[in-house]
Amino acid sequence: MNDERIEQLLRKAPRSPAPAGLLEQLRTDIALPRRIETRPVHPVKAMPWFRRWFPAISFAIVFLACIVAIAVQTNQIAGLKHENATLQTLAQNFDPLRRDNSEYQRLKSEHEQLERLRRDYAELQQLRQEVAQLRPQIQEMEKLRAENQQLLAANRQRGQTDDFFARNDNALENARAKAESAACINNLKQIGLAARIWANDNNDVFPSNWLMMTNELSTPKILACPSDKGRSRAIDWRQFSAGNVSYEFLNPNGTDAQPDVVLARCPIHNHVCLSDGSVQQLRNNQRIVQNANDKNYYIIDSPQPALEAEASARQRTGLPPGGAQPPPNPGVQPKLNEDLLRRYGLMPTNAPHRAITNSYE
Repeated sequence: MNDERIEQLLRKAPRSPAPAGLLEQLRTDIALPRRIETRPVHPVKAMPWFRRWFPAISFAIVFLACIVAIAVQTNQIAGLKHENATLQTLAQNFDPLRRDNSEYQRLKSEHEQLERLRRDYAELQQLRQEVAQLRPQIQEMEKLRAENQQLLAANRQRGQTDDFFARNDNALENARAKAESAACINNLKQIGLAARIWANDNNDVFPSNWLMMTNELSTPKILACPSDKGRSRAIDWRQFSAGNVSYEFLNPNGTDAQPDVVLARCPIHNHVCLSDGSVQQLRNNQRIVQNANDKNYYIIDSPQPALEAEASARQRTGLPPGGAQPPPNPGVQPKLNEDLLRRYGLMPTNAPHRAITNSYE
């Protein structure tokens, strides 16, 4: 018999009934485990809505703050761009403003210079009036002097002397010398004004010689000092030559930037005209020297001992005191030449020289 045959026989066998009470007995015999209830250690409480929504609300607040910051920065950037554009527009307008400012400064300087020229011209007109008033007096003094000379000659022929006539003659000579000195100052004033007018039309640079100022100088007669009897006065510029000039032009091609630079000088009266147009007379302790750096001539104070030594030497040798050259007199000749006296040590070597080299008295 095989397994299949056995299985078939078992299936055909009659079923035996189950004993009564078997089901209840099995239920009672089966012990099921009891259910154990577990409680949480920390009881979960209901969270409020604010805590539940706090992360979302925080993110929203941060997001809105970022948006507001970006908006503010964008607004500031737009304002800065607008200001930058405005400044660029104004910067483009700076060039005309600079040009207007430079033009204003130039006109202001020209106006100040014009005012100075007007004052100089007014002073010049006043000096001309004074000279015009003095000229008749000079002519009258010439007549009186001629009459005085005739009277003195007559008295000498008679063998008589009169101190009154001598004193009168000295007074006339002094008055004549003062009048000629005033006329010399007037000439230097006109020369300074003419040089400044010429410089105003030529880039503020003085002319290099007298002939360049023929349009500014009214007549060549003002270039000759009234006390310089050895020089003739040219009637017009066609007859003008170096022999008609008494004054020394010491600042050719210069400027009026340095007003203390000497422009012109009268070697007879020691009157000097500065670059600003003013005229002054040198004192006994002053002289003109040339600066070695800029080659300009300036007025300085000379030591008093040197002047006293030179005055003593001039008195011993018969030269005129103070370095002034008096009008030539045919009857009087100087004893010795001044340059020879200096060369042979008869005058102080540190005393100022008359020649136009480096210094003047």
